[in-house]
Amino acid sequence: MIFRPQNIVKTKASFTFLGDINAVAHPCLNKNIIKDFWQGFTFQSSTLSICESNDFIFLVGNAKPLSLGGYDYSINIESDGICVYAENEKNLIRGFMILLDRFHAIDRNEALAVELECCQIKDKPLIQNRMVHFCIFPETELWELQRFIRFCGALKYTHVVLEFWGMLQYDCLSELSWSHAYTKEQIEPIIREANDLGLEIIPMFNHWGHASAGRVMHGKHVVLDQNPILQSYFSEDGWCWDICKPKVKKLLYEIRQELIELCGNGSYFHIGCDEAYNFEFTKDNMNMICEFINEISEEMRSQNRRTIVWGDMFLYRHARYNANNKYTCNAPTAEVEQYMLGCLNRDLVIADWQYNAVQDPVETVSVFMQAGFDCILCPWDRGVPHTNAALSTVKDQSLMGFMHTTWHTLSKGMPYVTLAAIGGFESIDQCGLGQMRTHTAALLRKVMPICGDYTKAGWSKIQVHNLW
Repeated sequence: MIFRPQNIVKTKASFTFLGDINAVAHPCLNKNIIKDFWQGFTFQSSTLSICESNDFIFLVGNAKPLSLGGYDYSINIESDGICVYAENEKNLIRGFMILLDRFHAIDRNEALAVELECCQIKDKPLIQNRMVHFCIFPETELWELQRFIRFCGALKYTHVVLEFWGMLQYDCLSELSWSHAYTKEQIEPIIREANDLGLEIIPMFNHWGHASAGRVMHGKHVVLDQNPILQSYFSEDGWCWDICKPKVKKLLYEIRQELIELCGNGSYFHIGCDEAYNFEFTKDNMNMICEFINEISEEMRSQNRRTIVWGDMFLYRHARYNANNKYTCNAPTAEVEQYMLGCLNRDLVIADWQYNAVQDPVETVSVFMQAGFDCILCPWDRGVPHTNAALSTVKDQSLMGFMHTTWHTLSKGMPYVTLAAIGGFESIDQCGLGQMRTHTAALLRKVMPICGDYTKAGWSKIQVHNLW
């Protein structure tokens, strides 16, 4: 089992089933992906049929629903049945995921059966907004995106931020995508599946730095490597959008609208705005970028969305900070930090990525909080202490939430996605990376079986990365 619920009362009995199951459940669970999960978590030994109910319930046999008592969902496992209960769709789906997490394979009459320890569970998260960020690179295959979405649904994340690195075909400008980029028709079914798992998709497009839609260390530029005549949309080196120009603002507006239409209803839009190399922090330039971000914030607010922006360009590295935490702060002075934060719309959500902070508290968030912003911390797969420092700070300072980032390192970093998910519900002080690896491997096999395809097994297409 991956998760340890907050409130659990165990008994010595068990509930065991062999073969197919008929259940009564809310329509939100009568979805193909939910039935796929049932089959995967029962090790391909059982299928699920559902008779729909208006109640937010999943019922097998004669178990009774437990009152919630302030928790998000309850689970009652008795010797003659199972009952998952909640007050809304998303909490019911997450309670169902906890139920699946407790399935255990046993032998019964020369066949595989599934056993659950009888218990009463009531649970809720310690962190409400549990986001994860996924990049669709030119090397990313569609099955990898689909499997990651399923993985995050099983781990009870609340949001997935999707960033297409030149891998979505836009109507507004063909050069925004490489020739092998995915169509919206290819992406739409995966987004629908995410929604069926209780996940909200947050669209993301970089609006300042990272305009190349490529990693800076490799020098690729999705637009200019295809059509150099579009140079005037960018800074001289191509790394940043030239956001002073009306045609650039118009293009970025069209991109936002296409992404919102693709990703469906949601509460956020992520505009990036990190690592704007060579930006000159003059007063005119600072006013320009803040006005630009504020305009987008107002536009998004008119569509009932909040704008998320990375925080590094607004932070100064203060001498008072913990020397063991190597903070990323790209503002040159404390005065610049104060001025820019004073100019920004307080409706913005600041995503503070401090990948080299190893001790809590992560002090940079206090700058944003004191300035009146909602803030989320963003761990990455740098190490267990790094993730623990970020999530402990989120809990201790009652931040809005966290966003685990994955970037280009999922071939080694998938277990950190599991670690961060666990940290949204409980302490991860005692968690080790070895344990996260085995949990992650087992979960991936359940959410999307690979039918013996070696390259799809685990989270790396090969096992031997360095030959000596």
